[in-house]
Amino acid sequence: MKNIKLIAFALVAIFGFTSVSNAVSMNGLYLEVGGSAAGVAIDGSATDTGSNSTTVGSVGKTAVIAHYGAGYMTSRSNKMGLDLGYMFTPGEAKVARTSDSSGSDVTFEISDSTEFYIAPMVNITEDASIYFKYGWNESDVNTTGDVTKITSMDGETMALGTVMSWGSNLYIRSEAGMTDYDKLTSAGLGNTIGTDESVTAEPEVYYGKIAVGYKF
Repeated sequence: MKNIKLIAFALVAIFGFTSVSNAVSMNGLYLEVGGSAAGVAIDGSATDTGSNSTTVGSVGKTAVIAHYGAGYMTSRSNKMGLDLGYMFTPGEAKVARTSDSSGSDVTFEISDSTEFYIAPMVNITEDASIYFKYGWNESDVNTTGDVTKITSMDGETMALGTVMSWGSNLYIRSEAGMTDYDKLTSAGLGNTIGTDESVTAEPEVYYGKIAVGYKF
């Protein structure tokens, strides 16, 4: 199912802006701002070793979010190119769980995601490129409740996209992909939530984004 979703997003990204007019060849430093339609899927479980029970479930949520980026693209005059960049996505999302034994709440608030990425490019013309992106992600995590504290989580992004020149200094980027985060695991501290209770979550984000950038 993940592969099918990724392929569908990729087709939208690749063919979404084929009508953009040609312009001056784009390369060098850039800044960009954009928006993403993102779907978050979280598979999780809660385990109580004292009662030898495990509860498993999944939740999903969609959102429209903004992001800001900066980077460097190599010359578009060669057949192959490279895009190196950084992206910052502000905002937060919250995952909550209630302890079966004490009724106490546990929450994970995930916020302010950053990504460093490398994207090999195939330059169709000096104005249009298709790329594959691999990114390294990190997000802040604020944990509340009587459990061990998690302060951050890491993930990896894979995506396909297009970059099209727009005028002499602007470009439009369309991209679709997914971010797979590492598993979050937290256990009770023994005050209101027993040490035999633990909670795990495995977040995944599927997204499609549009961005406008300015090249220097």
